[in-house]
Amino acid sequence: MKRNGLFVSLVFCLAIFGIVRPGIAGSSDEPPAGLLGNMQQEGWQLVAPGVLQRHLENNKVETLGFGAEGLRFKLDEMKAQYAFLRAELELQPDNKELRKVIRAQRAEILRTAAAALESAKSADGMGSLTEKTAGGIDCTIKYGANINAFHLTGGSPGVGATTDAYFNSNCGQTGEVYALSYSKATGADNVVRTATHSDPANQVPRYGGNVTASTSDTVVGVRDCYSKSYATVTSYDIGVTYAQSVENWSCPNPLNVSAYVDYSYVQLYGYDCQTVTWTAAVSGGNSPYSYTWTRNGYYVGSGPSYSEMFCGSNYSSSYGANATVTATDNSSPGQSGSASASTWIYTYANSSNCGPSRYCLDQPID
Repeated sequence: MKRNGLFVSLVFCLAIFGIVRPGIAGSSDEPPAGLLGNMQQEGWQLVAPGVLQRHLENNKVETLGFGAEGLRFKLDEMKAQYAFLRAELELQPDNKELRKVIRAQRAEILRTAAAALESAKSADGMGSLTEKTAGGIDCTIKYGANINAFHLTGGSPGVGATTDAYFNSNCGQTGEVYALSYSKATGADNVVRTATHSDPANQVPRYGGNVTASTSDTVVGVRDCYSKSYATVTSYDIGVTYAQSVENWSCPNPLNVSAYVDYSYVQLYGYDCQTVTWTAAVSGGNSPYSYTWTRNGYYVGSGPSYSEMFCGSNYSSSYGANATVTATDNSSPGQSGSASASTWIYTYANSSNCGPSRYCLDQPID
């Protein structure tokens, strides 16, 4: 028994609310009025006829399009990405992987353009949900995307991008998924490195009732960093397009850790005491920083500095005192670095050779 379209869970409900909820059937280039009000309350804005957008954390942009207008908006976005990739190819004419991605992008553009033209000719837009839906009371349509463009930290700094998109329906509809990632950075050796992939990698689309597309790239580098991710899901059956995009321009910011001590050596006479302070100097990474101090392998404190009092024992001796700090920044994943500093402790017994200023005959001469 075919279920009424008013009770079918639309694909866009998952993207908006994070769960499958009842939607409203239709083939209009505009979202249903009731749904539009709910979406605006959750940060969506109408940016073009039939197209809504909202900004997520970490510079991500989420786009939802309806009908032919949504297809045309997606087409413009993909053309802009195509122009970017072609410009990069001019800088890297021997990059075979980039050429393959450009061909895949072009194929996706041509499919979208053909669908937009057909939709514009059709009185029913991209499709009627009521007519296309099959299945019973548990009929659901789900889709989504996960994207990330970021800088790498640790021993091999650089940038990376990961992308995936999925479509799943037990209602009889099909969806098409597409993923693109691109990373570029210049290394300390002045070599420009890039990595880019699309899924599908060939010109055959990934479409069906249960499909997934995913890509991942990383490159090593310390400057001129750029990475991007783009994922899109389109269902021509129900007239909805969905996309997420993100770009990263930040290079890795390595953590630098050093330590110093306020006395290079300390002289103690009799039972005199002296406080010695070690201080950490940290730069780079992402503040705030956390600190751990150790002496002889044992934890002795936290904070940007550590102090310890040394006292003489009224006999002559000398020994080194070393402290090590490990600093961790606020990156995710966190960067850590360690540094050490040492001082020498000289102790002397009081004797008749010591004058009022305590300059003893056995005092070391610098």
